[in-house]
Amino acid sequence: MKPSKLFNPFEEIAGAKALFFGFVVMLITGLTGYFSFTHFPDMISIKYIPEYLPLSYYFVQQVVIWLIPSLIFYVFALIGSSSSVRVVDIFGTMALARFPYIIAAVLGFSGSMKRFGDYLMALFMEHDTTATISTFDIVTAIVVMFLMLLLTVWLVALMYNAFRISSNLKGGKAVGLFIAGLFISIIATMLVNIWLYGLWA
Repeated sequence: MKPSKLFNPFEEIAGAKALFFGFVVMLITGLTGYFSFTHFPDMISIKYIPEYLPLSYYFVQQVVIWLIPSLIFYVFALIGSSSSVRVVDIFGTMALARFPYIIAAVLGFSGSMKRFGDYLMALFMEHDTTATISTFDIVTAIVVMFLMLLLTVWLVALMYNAFRISSNLKGGKAVGLFIAGLFISIIATMLVNIWLYGLWA
């Protein structure tokens, strides 16, 4: 596979095919997240919270962080594009664009993030000077955080290409509408997920 395909597979995979593979991606991400305690509190955020919630919560969360942005980007595509925009293209490519977060869910199996978080909480919030953590956990947590940042950048790049290609937009118009859609989507998915968490927690 060419490196460019990792950031833009949508020239070859779109429409119903992208939607099918996107659903598979979300299913795998939700299932893996359930076992690794990986939450996605908005469309781009990743959190590792060792809290038992039903499997249905993780699947519904996947739907929320896909469906709401897809709706928003579809509306923006209709506003900005002079050509016809297919619903299945926007929704399909946006679903497929989430495949980097399968890796994020797998990273949740590392307990180092939890131990590092507990250490910082004890040290700075509870002023516990006896709190300790291994060097291995610190290094691992830093590596995981760096990988999370790379995965987030990868996701955003994929979503931009999904939006650009599906809406037939180019240049400044594509960038401007995407940034606006991204900002609105982050806020909207965060608010809905806060409400959902309150229902399940």
